[in-house]
Amino acid sequence: MDNAGLNILYITTRLPWPLIGGDRVHIYHYLKELKKLGHKITLVTLVSDDDDIKGALEHNEFYTKLIPIKFNKKLAYLNAAKAIFNDRPFIVEYFYSKQMQKIVDEEIATGLYDITIGYIIRSLPYLEKHKNIKKIIHLCDAVSMMYERRLKTKNSIFDRLKIGIEYIKVKNYEKKACRITDKQVLISETDKKYLSKFANTTNCVVIGLATDTDYYYPQNTKLKNAICFVGSLQYIPNSEAAIYFATKVFPLIKKEIPDVKFKIIGANPRKELFEATKYIDGIEITGRVDDVREHMKDCKVSVCPVKIAGGIQNKILEAMAMGIPVVTTPEGAEGIRTCEDILHVANSEEDYAQKVVSLMLNSDLQKEIGYKSKNFIQNHFSWEKVGNDWDKLIRGVLN
Repeated sequence: MDNAGLNILYITTRLPWPLIGGDRVHIYHYLKELKKLGHKITLVTLVSDDDDIKGALEHNEFYTKLIPIKFNKKLAYLNAAKAIFNDRPFIVEYFYSKQMQKIVDEEIATGLYDITIGYIIRSLPYLEKHKNIKKIIHLCDAVSMMYERRLKTKNSIFDRLKIGIEYIKVKNYEKKACRITDKQVLISETDKKYLSKFANTTNCVVIGLATDTDYYYPQNTKLKNAICFVGSLQYIPNSEAAIYFATKVFPLIKKEIPDVKFKIIGANPRKELFEATKYIDGIEITGRVDDVREHMKDCKVSVCPVKIAGGIQNKILEAMAMGIPVVTTPEGAEGIRTCEDILHVANSEEDYAQKVVSLMLNSDLQKEIGYKSKNFIQNHFSWEKVGNDWDKLIRGVLN
């Protein structure tokens, strides 16, 4: 096959606009790179907000044709209930739309597409019945690994039963995805290794993530005694991470640095987060912001205290690209192969507090780590490389 551009049908349940949250950022950038390489991309996506559609129509650098389908949340809850009676996980049924299925079927029936790509296991129902077209599923993370980790944190019998059932369903569905698609893509070797315990990963490849170093760069602003955490706060593991740091680690830091501030930056903060932090001085919960950099740039340290994680944490890459030292958990550091003198990993609440305090009180160390972090991201996490890896994968499947 020559290097002519291909017709790609891309299916996702989340419109990659605006660029808030890891999923949107990932999809946007590697589709943008594929389009730069000459591919024509038809993007079929669920969308919740009319303003998001308007924004995406004004920024067509990541698709050739956009087919948005309105996401009905009330209907989604009814759909999710169907998972009680079939093999699909709740997180898959929740995002299943008969209208979207009809459109995907009609697009594939045209015979215009060389290949179809689905983003995460939510996209699998739309693809599984189509036998006569090559299929790639971007699993991204081993979601089952996150469910297993979540299961270990719960003591309630009801929570363990509820999460345990979904864990089994997700494992089986990931196994099915590996069986019925031509290639599966994960973002780290850790996820692939976990998946290989129960699924055939012969056709599974690892293509990492990157960050936009033209957008995320050191701001050279006056720093404050501030710490930041960035992430979609509707996502339970992020919300739990923010609560953990705010209630368990931040008070230890305040003993050493009384005027320290903790900025929790992200859209749709959950009620539990406000409840857990309302009596702790020095915490700011921003909600959705137009430019996350404006809230990060004056912070001395960024934290990623996730306990339930998979793949690569984009929030870590972005902070490092801005030259902000990062302290994370062992789970947060998975997938980012670097050394302790660049990315600090904490193994307990006391260790976490000590590492953050050491960085905040030592401006020379901050600058050194920030410089090394920025260079590390520029050398190892470029979207151009990710786009070329995807191009090579797609052509390999078709060959």
